[in-house]
Amino acid sequence: MRVLKVFNNNVVLAVDDRDVEHVLFGRGLGFKVTPGSTLDPGRIERRFVPGGSASAERIAAMVDEIAAEDIELAERMVALARDRLGPHISDHVLLPLADHLNFALRRAAQDVAEIEYPLRWEVQYLYPAEVATARAMLDLVAADRGVRLPDVETVPLALHLVNAQFDADMSATAQMTQDLHRILDIIREEYHVQIDEGSMEVARFVTHLRYLFLREQQGRKLTQTPAELHAALQSARPREYTSAGRIGTLLADRYGWDVSSDEILYLALHVSRLVDAASAAGPVGAPKEGAGG
Repeated sequence: MRVLKVFNNNVVLAVDDRDVEHVLFGRGLGFKVTPGSTLDPGRIERRFVPGGSASAERIAAMVDEIAAEDIELAERMVALARDRLGPHISDHVLLPLADHLNFALRRAAQDVAEIEYPLRWEVQYLYPAEVATARAMLDLVAADRGVRLPDVETVPLALHLVNAQFDADMSATAQMTQDLHRILDIIREEYHVQIDEGSMEVARFVTHLRYLFLREQQGRKLTQTPAELHAALQSARPREYTSAGRIGTLLADRYGWDVSSDEILYLALHVSRLVDAASAAGPVGAPKEGAGG
């Protein structure tokens, strides 16, 4: 590893043999080191690859500010998340997660009042797997530190896990969460139905929407579907197909995307399944079966 910049006695920016930049941490790693010199790999305790909105300078500042034991605990939290959610949990989540953990533990030590996160209810039913993993993370923190962080901390932890899977920043994930919630509200309003947020139909619909976001961000498109399939669905479920078109327009207006007709087709299929399941529960305000006199 060749040194590009020394941030302080413990943190340096270096480049490997493939010209990939790394922010490196090690006690005394930067002491009397100059740019251009070669580092002893045995002295490197941790390495971080800049990416997304995290510049090398920002990573270096975070590594220097966050206690080493909090980074170590965050590493275990990331390992837990990978075990539960899959190997696609990105390493880029480690430092933001450690930074959040550091501040949460400080607030707990100072007995500061709980933070009320504005997306609390949306996150709980849009990302149930991430919320369950976040609760397991709180269990890990409690076992390691003897401190039980408030349950509301599952909200930012879950959002960090969504970021880790979609390689987005927190503001983009928060915007996506608001839009997913708005789309479900559109369906409620248009069809006057109750939506069971815990249902399999909602989980599948939200998963599809999340990957639609990912495809659009990466400029990827679905495989082209036959024109007969579009015509058949438009004929069988015209209202749902129209609703899917409105959702596509909402996303196009919000993000400037060119939402393809194939995306609209799959949105229409999910809207149809969601409406069918919700309609079985009865219209909004209708008494449940067995209720009443």
